[in-house]
Amino acid sequence: MKKVFKGLFYSIFKLLSFKSRSLSSFLISWGYVIRSEAMYNHSKVPDFPDRLDMHEHLASKYINPETPITFMEFGVYKGESYAIWVKNNKNPQSTFHGFDTFTGLPEDWGSVKKGTFSAGGILPDINDPRNHWHVGLIQDTLPGFIKELSADTRKVIHIDVDLYNATLVTLVLLQPLLRKGDVIIFDDFFTFTKSSHEFKAFYDFVDLYNMPYKPIFKCRNGHLVIEML
Repeated sequence: MKKVFKGLFYSIFKLLSFKSRSLSSFLISWGYVIRSEAMYNHSKVPDFPDRLDMHEHLASKYINPETPITFMEFGVYKGESYAIWVKNNKNPQSTFHGFDTFTGLPEDWGSVKKGTFSAGGILPDINDPRNHWHVGLIQDTLPGFIKELSADTRKVIHIDVDLYNATLVTLVLLQPLLRKGDVIIFDDFFTFTKSSHEFKAFYDFVDLYNMPYKPIFKCRNGHLVIEML
């Protein structure tokens, strides 16, 4: 009988422990959702209805098209937004760098399964000598690249990697090179279902490095653009 009670107690303890962890995870997740929505509503910056219109404005008006920039896009897929920057910026000293596996998500992104957003390994058709592809996982391709990257040229960084780990790795590796005036575009920042990914990674990064920034544009589809101060 003693063994029965001991086993029953252990089972109840494990069940309560499981429920406690689930509840804690649920509350933390909703905490990020609430924080995300609060930031969206309190960011008094221009709000674009469409992300591509936002990229067009950034590339053609907010940043002088004659200015030399280093443009980096993490999560290129088919290169739709990437092409906007290459098309608009006219400075021959500008360089454009696309980082992607081109085979889709390396792991599940919430309900979005591994392999989604695959371009079938096909690189976007960007016919410009200033363009460079970096094929592979960011943690493998970015460290070598930043050894050659100058901190002096204005940087535009488009982060569309979806996942928490990939976003945080990207920000941490680039942190020593970030300067006042550099622009970072987050593609999935404001989202009800994925707020524990790009949004969480950004705030963990800011908390870790105390990086000063200001929001400059947003998009209801999930995008936030910041400029480093």
